[in-house]
Amino acid sequence: MLTLFLSFLQKQKLITDTHQETLLAVSGGVDSIVLCYLFKQAGLPFAIAHCNFNLRGKEADEETQFVHGLAQYYKVAFYSTKFETKDFASENSVSTQMAARTLRYHFFHSLLEAHGLNQIATAHHWDDAVETILLNLIKGTGIGGFAGIPSINGKIIRPLLFARKQEIINYAKQENLIWREDSSNKDIYYQRNLIRNKVIPLLHNINPNFEETTKDTCKKLRDIGKLFESQVHEIKKEILSFRDGLYYMAIDQIAHLPWATTVSFEILRFYGFTFEQIKNLITEPKSSGKVIYSKDYVLSIDRKQWIIGRKAASNPPTPPKNIAKETEQINFDSHTLQFKAYERHGYQIQKTPMVAALDYHALLFPLIVRPWKNGDTFYPLGMKGRKKVSDLLIDLKMPIAIKKKVWVLTTSSQIIWVIGYRMDERFKVCDTTKKILEVVWSTP
Repeated sequence: MLTLFLSFLQKQKLITDTHQETLLAVSGGVDSIVLCYLFKQAGLPFAIAHCNFNLRGKEADEETQFVHGLAQYYKVAFYSTKFETKDFASENSVSTQMAARTLRYHFFHSLLEAHGLNQIATAHHWDDAVETILLNLIKGTGIGGFAGIPSINGKIIRPLLFARKQEIINYAKQENLIWREDSSNKDIYYQRNLIRNKVIPLLHNINPNFEETTKDTCKKLRDIGKLFESQVHEIKKEILSFRDGLYYMAIDQIAHLPWATTVSFEILRFYGFTFEQIKNLITEPKSSGKVIYSKDYVLSIDRKQWIIGRKAASNPPTPPKNIAKETEQINFDSHTLQFKAYERHGYQIQKTPMVAALDYHALLFPLIVRPWKNGDTFYPLGMKGRKKVSDLLIDLKMPIAIKKKVWVLTTSSQIIWVIGYRMDERFKVCDTTKKILEVVWSTP
């Protein structure tokens, strides 16, 4: 096994510096005991980390003592901790297994930083990878979920993935190694144990070489996954853009294609949206204005595109900003307004929604910049009648996500300018205007 171990390390490039210590996650079970032994046989420097999850009472305490003794035998550093796992699970509304996983990896990474260690090695083997694949299949997964457990993931390496469980046990017996048996591994209350002890034996009735044939399947799916990821990346560059703090996805370009749901999900899952949500958006009749939510993001449908933005923070609303006569510039909501006065003679009005040219003497300072609100009305430039700001935004077919970002400039409670969209007729430059206040709106 040592030869296969060294070959796997080299092929997968798991250890690039043979002089730096690797932190081995050691429970005391046969897998982690063999991992330690192989590192020692290979002459690779290592330290040992052990977690007591306080779930098995005296048995767990004895395991801690056993692993400590192992570290002393190998004359390597030993780091251990004890968690209140059930309390953590309850406080964070997660399963006991998820709590244990979160706690141990946080502990391992903290040790890397504190002691200048190179990386973390866990004793996962191929049978663990098969169990992961089956769990992903049962719970629902993308193509990446069929690739099993990666041999390297950031600072975590898994040097035993080449081996089967029985091979590890046989090797441990051959080398007269001693290990501890975790009684909880037989408890089918835990999903992974149920898969290991009940489901996989049934699959052996269909295919006695189930684990081995799964290896070939995973290799194919891993390669397909890389190709798929590359294609999704190219499609994403074509249909997803970012401006003014929002993502715009031109869904109309791909919605008619048979793979639209899967590709859309791959693009948007990073924002927390589920496959079911995306499938419903693709298959249901399109209705502009519909909104769905993930934990941190909101997606709104706007005719031929989807608009994705962060949920509004539960902070107090942004307070209005006062503009005095001498004010030259203010910043608000990631935007900038610049103010400059001009004499009427020689001034050329710029025909752009980013600039408002106002009759200076029609204004009463201080001016106020604030978010628009329901009930706001003004007299749109070029019209004689009054109009609700909300109706203007509807006329402009403005997406909900952008409506929330619209601000107005006011004087004496009267709207001068729906910033970036429409001025008020009452404050425009006319024949009697002698002085002009130019206001320029710029975005990041």
